Amino acid sequence: MTDTSAVTRPPSLLALYDPQWKLDPYALYRAMRTDGVVVWDEWMRTWLVLGYEEIVQLSKDERLTGARVESFYEQLPASARTEMKPLKTALADMMLFNEPPRHTRLRRLIKPGLTPRFIRELRPLVQEIADDLLDQVVGSGRMDVIRDFSEPLTRRVVGRLAGVPDDALHLLSDWPGLLHEFFTQSRKAVPRINELRAVFDRQTAARRAGTADDLFSRMIAGQLDDADYTDDEVFANFLLLIDAGQATTTHVIGNAVLALIQQPDQQSLLRERPELANGAAYEFLRYDGSVQFTSRVALDDLEIGGRHIRRGDTVTLVLGAGNRDPEHYPDPDRLDVARRAADQLSFGHGIHYCLGAALAVTEIEIGIAALLRRAGDLHTVDAEPDWLESVNFRFLQRLPITFTPLG
Repeated sequence: MTDTSAVTRPPSLLALYDPQWKLDPYALYRAMRTDGVVVWDEWMRTWLVLGYEEIVQLSKDERLTGARVESFYEQLPASARTEMKPLKTALADMMLFNEPPRHTRLRRLIKPGLTPRFIRELRPLVQEIADDLLDQVVGSGRMDVIRDFSEPLTRRVVGRLAGVPDDALHLLSDWPGLLHEFFTQSRKAVPRINELRAVFDRQTAARRAGTADDLFSRMIAGQLDDADYTDDEVFANFLLLIDAGQATTTHVIGNAVLALIQQPDQQSLLRERPELANGAAYEFLRYDGSVQFTSRVALDDLEIGGRHIRRGDTVTLVLGAGNRDPEHYPDPDRLDVARRAADQLSFGHGIHYCLGAALAVTEIEIGIAALLRRAGDLHTVDAEPDWLESVNFRFLQRLPITFTPLG
């Protein structure tokens, strides 16, 4: 943990590109909190909300909106708008980037199908995939946790959930975060989206007729009968399942393995008490989540944390800071696999609470438990973690480890 006792508060989240803060963004948040739980980031032109209670409050505040895709798109040059239109269209039709009443309607497409029973039925699939992946590497005593385990685990699970056929699973490999691609004006994801649309359209007629038997079609079957959803809307939220269900969970698992190696007492505790695995999944999300913040725009003036936020201001809810808020979590910079952390912020709050939260927790729980059963004496190979260059995404680009095979 970085010592901030003699540190002047860095002025912006952009400081996370500095190697010091890149390794430990939580030290940056601690330094910023010396000026309060809500501070102005001059470089990024946004209010940073760092306190747990304030983040929860604003997550439920109807005076903030996350519907910002169209406004950003309209500011792009004409040539960029043409090239990025497929990505914009998909994002604009996702429930995540809409507010009521449209958000409510789009959420109703997916939510009824993601029942606790449905998630329980997926557990054997997650376990089977985790075991199969470990079978392939355990004998060697080494692996890259991201490449060999967490990424293919989430890819294969979400592929089955979304009903992506085997001949198209390659389209899910090395999945880029679509929102990141959009706001960085990257065109790399567009051809992949177009190919996935062609795959999706193969099943459209059967999906509408109720004869498609893939998991995604089963999950939304009742809702398609009850509401007039367009094919674009159904495709967008098919993409949302893929986008939200892959990279974020992949990297929470990677971050969790790194944390357990760095804090071997917690690794030992989890080995000795495997019944802690489900609760530990929430603690991993709290301790080092893969998404550090989410942004909103103020629709009206409001007061929070002693600050006046004006209509039109951008507000950034720094989830990573809230998850380490000492006012809410005792000793927040310590990983504690026995901690009750189900109220962590990584899934959001209010109407935008992550619909796939239960599946993500299931994958983290089963993935980490399976790894600890099959691999002992974990050690990292690299001297320092290889983090993605990003202010928002806490992604390990690789995590090579050695271990003692346990069976």
